Amino acid sequence: MEIVSASIPGSRYRQLGKKSTATIIVVDDDASMRRALRRQLQVLGFEVSDFQSAEDFLSGDLPAGDLCLLLDVYMPGMTGIELCRKLTAAGRHVPTILISGRDDVQTRKMMRDAHPSASLLKPFDEKSLLRAIRKALPNQLDLPH
Repeated sequence: MEIVSASIPGSRYRQLGKKSTATIIVVDDDASMRRALRRQLQVLGFEVSDFQSAEDFLSGDLPAGDLCLLLDVYMPGMTGIELCRKLTAAGRHVPTILISGRDDVQTRKMMRDAHPSASLLKPFDEKSLLRAIRKALPNQLDLPH
């Protein structure tokens, strides 16, 4: 598992050549992070759904098609790690990118043990986010490099 850490450059969003068919689902208790990720991912051509908690996410149905979860590790109530385990136990295998603002041994171990497609440390840049999405959704060939 590769954990990527990078600083966020100014607002340097690139438009994808064409709209992606994938939906990125952002689950993060930080409203400003959800808004920023929603904007960035939409500009990049993705459909985006966002939820303030794992419980809110679980109260709905997963959309059809290519999906990728972008989950905050530390949230009040159910954590992103617990959500990963719950989905796996229910037989719902969705490519997952774990994100965290904490960079310590315990967090890295928890992230690694959850077997995500990728992990990102906040703050991360657009290039790191796209690299993580490409790992999670390898069939989305139109993603920029």
